[in-house]
Amino acid sequence: MREFIKQYDWLIVVLWAAVLFFPFLGAVHLFDWDEINFAESAREMLVSGNYQQVQINFVPFMEKPPLFFWLQALSMKLFGVNEYAARFPNALTGLVTLLLVFQLGKRYFGRTLAFFWVLMITGSLTPHLYFKSGIIDPLYNLFIFLSVYQFFLFTQQETNQTKHAWLMGMFLGLAIITKGPVAVIILVLVFLSYWAIRRFKLFFQVKHIAWVMLSALAVSAIWFGYETLRNGPTFLIEFVKYQADLFLNPVAGHGQPFYYHPLVLLIGAFPASLFALKTLFMRQGDETPAMAWVSMMQLLFWVVLILFSSVTTKIVHYSSLCYLPLTFLAAYALNNWFVKGEKPAIWQQILLVCIGLILALVLSIIPMVDALKIKFIPHIDDLFARGNLMVKANWRGYESFPPLFLGVVVVITAWQIRKGKVLNGVFMLLLFMSFFLPVLLRITVPNIEVYTQRSAIEFYEKHSEEDAYIQTIGFKSYAQYFYGKVKPHNSKASDESWLLSGAIDKPAYLVLKVDNLKDHVNPEMKELYRKGGFVFFRRDPVLPKAN
Repeated sequence: MREFIKQYDWLIVVLWAAVLFFPFLGAVHLFDWDEINFAESAREMLVSGNYQQVQINFVPFMEKPPLFFWLQALSMKLFGVNEYAARFPNALTGLVTLLLVFQLGKRYFGRTLAFFWVLMITGSLTPHLYFKSGIIDPLYNLFIFLSVYQFFLFTQQETNQTKHAWLMGMFLGLAIITKGPVAVIILVLVFLSYWAIRRFKLFFQVKHIAWVMLSALAVSAIWFGYETLRNGPTFLIEFVKYQADLFLNPVAGHGQPFYYHPLVLLIGAFPASLFALKTLFMRQGDETPAMAWVSMMQLLFWVVLILFSSVTTKIVHYSSLCYLPLTFLAAYALNNWFVKGEKPAIWQQILLVCIGLILALVLSIIPMVDALKIKFIPHIDDLFARGNLMVKANWRGYESFPPLFLGVVVVITAWQIRKGKVLNGVFMLLLFMSFFLPVLLRITVPNIEVYTQRSAIEFYEKHSEEDAYIQTIGFKSYAQYFYGKVKPHNSKASDESWLLSGAIDKPAYLVLKVDNLKDHVNPEMKELYRKGGFVFFRRDPVLPKAN
């Protein structure tokens, strides 16, 4: 019976992913900016029939290639234009990722570690939640990881190096047309770092590098080459300029200190981050394929962390490629503790309790915002933030219980570890977290969204069927396009001055933030109402003057 079950391990992983990643994808509106930005580009492909160019508001969008948007557009063909369809490609990516890591873990260390790796992903905060989002990074990270895996196989010189060079380039090319050339930088840094560790001893030939480059170029040219031939080099030039700007300047105000990503990973990838901490610095004692894989995962983690800690623009998901090596190293540590009868260091146990209880406390307090806000709103100077909090969410009282249970489970886990029952404690925590996170998304996040953007999105949805302009004034958003179901329109429709005072040919619904009214309101604008920190206006069309 046991051997029979082992034959269907992959089916257990598929079912596990299906239960955790696919339900409740549409439980909450897409979030500005990235989720709505990407879903809108996919929607505009369907509306315009132009699948070759990425657009926003029906003008070329120069920041991203199209592969992920093609998948979202296909999903929208299947499920309709909605939140579920926008997030479905990442749920599918999550399923593929779990199958991949399970097979890799099983190949080099056996099925126990393989299941640990799967649980470390589904039982850690952001590694789990990213597969229930509508952003590009999970797919992008998967392609880069596959390219690094082919590089690892290439370094095991008894294998067919030519095949792995071509596959390395193929996955690299797919990463490039998913998000961009940063994938090349990561792979090059992994290659150079590995070569330096080997004291620059040759393990490759020049022809191998040529094959990787040719393969990556061939795959990425499927779109970049076609776009350049059809529309000239404009997209390529602007795209490269944008990518360089991300590295050199704090784009969109995302400048953060050097320690930003380490802190994000420590808290965001809880609890895997805590279990992996010692393993991140561990030196390997031999050169077996299994130990070589551990070294490769350490190398990938540090390359990504140092690279994105060094660039000027720091956004949470930039370091998300660290999740795969980090969760592996956590699973590797747990496997060692299990095999050798050891347990985490005291400081790891203390961190586990401290971070776990803080998360539990914060998440259990959030549902009490409506009851507590009367006390702290008067002390908030930001008018927009005050307006956000003035909205009443639909808290029912039970939303605090799952986080409180998290606190209890964290304490029990720490107690079990102290007694030497490491596997029992960690398994219980990861299992609880795997189901806690979908519950959190279902009952807590929708209410949090009420304070941040729900008021504006409801306004866009209300007027989405009207023949009218819908636009934000004085702040950047993509929500008005997706939820307002914007269609191809007058090119002036994005011009704030024209919408505010020009000769518009149909009604304009304009959305401003409450702290940004002074420079944008004029007598022609009729205020409809205020809610959630937003002020909603209508401006009627300007009738032509009689002769």
